[in-house]
Amino acid sequence: MTVGFYCPILCEVEGVKMSAQELKKSVPIYFYYLTISKQKGSKDESIYDISKVIDSLSNMFTYVIGKDLTERKKDNKSSEKVIWLDSVKDLKDGNYDLIFKSAKYNHVRNEIDTETMKELGTRKRQQDGDEEKTHLCIRHSGNEMRFLTVHESNHYGITLNGIVEYLNEQFIKYNEDCKDEFHYIISYDIMPGEDFLSSIKKARTMSALKLIVSKDDIKDDFMGFAGRTDIDDEVEICIKRPKGVKKYPDNLIQAYFRENQKKQNSKIKRITIKGTNEAGKFEIDTDLMKMKHYLSVKGLTNTNEVDSYDFFLRAQEFIDEMRNKQ
Repeated sequence: MTVGFYCPILCEVEGVKMSAQELKKSVPIYFYYLTISKQKGSKDESIYDISKVIDSLSNMFTYVIGKDLTERKKDNKSSEKVIWLDSVKDLKDGNYDLIFKSAKYNHVRNEIDTETMKELGTRKRQQDGDEEKTHLCIRHSGNEMRFLTVHESNHYGITLNGIVEYLNEQFIKYNEDCKDEFHYIISYDIMPGEDFLSSIKKARTMSALKLIVSKDDIKDDFMGFAGRTDIDDEVEICIKRPKGVKKYPDNLIQAYFRENQKKQNSKIKRITIKGTNEAGKFEIDTDLMKMKHYLSVKGLTNTNEVDSYDFFLRAQEFIDEMRNKQ
């Protein structure tokens, strides 16, 4: 029996070459757009400056990382999970690699060795939890008003919604402690995938096409008349189907979809289509068709966790590939 030395032999596993000691994980990632809005006061007439937004975002990250872990954590009592920002790599110009960690508590169970079936007892306390990492890439390009975001989907980790809530709370604390000139709030939108168009091609008939747009993007006398404070900021536009046809023109839907996918100043926030296909009635919404991809990433030998360095490397490769196609 050979023990304790590295074996350089390469193994062929499902068409991928890897060393005998190298573990690979297939990691799902989703794509979003982050928007950082300035909260204007009644006397604030300054314009939105993305460079100042990036400065505040970088300063906020530095502020959070400078805290002790007991101050940095957020205790989500409803889910019995503690989350915190564990590390930030500032790549400059609005580009960041972030690692968040979480730990679920109040989850004590009797443990067992699954090979020998020997009972090990309850070794955790109620306040003890297993650390889980969630990786997040934030990328900015040129003068765009929003950020491309890649979120690692980890069942035991933190959702993007949980991350955004955490960062918004930290932004408030940063503003209070550091007296930043402006206050910001982070929101996000789903980056839809091509499955939306694929699903549309399978439609036999279409009965409704709705565009959800910002009220401010409709510049006409009617919207001026309707400019009341009790009207929602988003407006639904219902497109009437041409007479004598069963479906909306493909080039029309594709044009709306391209506008929805634009990284900068997209006027169409969401698209909804109703109709029928071979399975019966269907309704498809760009918000529900998130762009999803799988990364093949190295895993850590002891814990089977994602290797952070390799994750960010593979994620950046895919981001570059996406941008080169546009």
